[in-house]
Amino acid sequence: MNGFHPHGLASGEVRRPALLILLHWATLIVILLAVGMVFYRETVDDKAQRVLLIALHKSFGLSVALLALARLGVRLLRRPLPPSTEMSPLSRFAAEAAHMALYILLLALPLIGWGLSSANGKPVSLFGLVSLPPLVEPDEDLGDTLAEYHEAAAWLLLGLVAVHAAAALFHHFVRRDRVLRAMLPAWLDARR
Repeated sequence: MNGFHPHGLASGEVRRPALLILLHWATLIVILLAVGMVFYRETVDDKAQRVLLIALHKSFGLSVALLALARLGVRLLRRPLPPSTEMSPLSRFAAEAAHMALYILLLALPLIGWGLSSANGKPVSLFGLVSLPPLVEPDEDLGDTLAEYHEAAAWLLLGLVAVHAAAALFHHFVRRDRVLRAMLPAWLDARR
């Protein structure tokens, strides 16, 4: 079969576990939904719609944290994940540091948002199904501080996601290695 598998990967190429791939792309979609709710909210004048959009933003944010926890669980159960390509020690360190920063932000950003809502005396629930207790007592000054942290962390997360995507594209189109393909869903990779 001259070294190729039917699903499009050359023999010896590494794929990430299917569940990890699913969680990876689901996390991206939910991040985009959370961000989209906030940006769309800025264009809406109707108070009821604005309340609904911020509630959805909070729910999607909490979903990001839950997905991050699930991803960490899969990674811990599947340790160690084999490298998807050869990299220099510096490149490997940079990739691992970026991944660690992404996981920290995926967990910290929703927690900061939850604290922000609590400090502003606003309830937090997961799609109206589960109400979460306040993390802190209402405190306007703390709310202002957490709002700044939440926005800064959100921009940092979006920047890291952009760098992460750019690195994957660099690996795919410039280095022509299997880093991106290792994380593509099998149905999408089969088309390549």
